[in-house]
Amino acid sequence: MMYRIFSIWLVIGLVLLLFWELPEWLYFANSIFMILYTSAVLVESKTYFFSKPKMSKMFTVLFIIAATTLLIEALSVYTGYPFGEYEYTTMLGYHVLGVPFTIAIAWVGFIINSTMISTQQNKWLRALETGVWVVFIDFILDPVALAWDFWKWDNGGFYYGIPATNFITWFFLAAILSFLLPLQKGAKPTVQSYRLLELMFLFFGLLALKKGFILVACLAILFILFTEGRRVLDSSRKKALVH
Repeated sequence: MMYRIFSIWLVIGLVLLLFWELPEWLYFANSIFMILYTSAVLVESKTYFFSKPKMSKMFTVLFIIAATTLLIEALSVYTGYPFGEYEYTTMLGYHVLGVPFTIAIAWVGFIINSTMISTQQNKWLRALETGVWVVFIDFILDPVALAWDFWKWDNGGFYYGIPATNFITWFFLAAILSFLLPLQKGAKPTVQSYRLLELMFLFFGLLALKKGFILVACLAILFILFTEGRRVLDSSRKKALVH
């Protein structure tokens, strides 16, 4: 159900942003978009990572991921370390310590979604793959966020004005936080788990195309193919185990 709600909201938002400009009174829709995405991810991850007896652990993990990412984002906003020097605008809603609260919510969704489809049978390998998926997300999301004035980098960088430290930190932070999630040997994520990530690549890829970011749009297509390839590979492995 949550997957469908998010998909509908995404389509409406995509049509609005591609063919019109988002009026200021609709800025709150950006926050709702991220909240719905993360909610959909959590619904899909509940049966994968957390059974009913472990629900209390789930809330603990979610809190740690949200609090850690929010504090590290705040540290970077105030000191320029470790992501780089940047500041948020009002486009993403209410700020906590200079960081929109929806950023922490988005981090929860991205990290759990990426960990869920990183079905490695070793936590260290899964952490590495999780970090890679999160960097893939940021390669598509960050240029679009800059173009739509979600945040501003002060000193620029190699990739559409974004410094390498941003992607390096995303990688290590996501990889480390993935260790909080249990390793599910032999378990198979839902198809929606892959589709959610593909929808995010599609959404920001099309917005990048509107802004003339051809490289970003091409990368979005490539990452969608990677995601689908991961799904097919995991499905084949599952069938091999069954037989």
